[in-house]
Amino acid sequence: MELIDRMELNDLIEQARQDNPGKRVDCYVLFASHTDAMELFGLVREAGLGARISTTPRQARSCCGVSLLIGCDDAARVELIARENGVPTEGIVPLPNQIDPNRDVYC
Repeated sequence: MELIDRMELNDLIEQARQDNPGKRVDCYVLFASHTDAMELFGLVREAGLGARISTTPRQARSCCGVSLLIGCDDAARVELIARENGVPTEGIVPLPNQIDPNRDVYC
């Protein structure tokens, strides 16, 4: 997957928000390797932006099982940080919140 240009990324984020009314939409930065994910994670945190290391959701096809979970409002800045520092990504995918607070709750 190629890097998405800023306008297309904003369009994808807006479409995901329209398709999922009332749900928070998160963005997942995809990578070919976990070392790229860890490098960008450090750079993003140094820049004062929020980010979490996450498993790659099934809806976001990628070679690597590790992605960077970021707020979609920060997606353009994270993409710029990656480009400026030469960290390769496979793209940014906006998806409705994938975190299920009831997962693995048995009682």
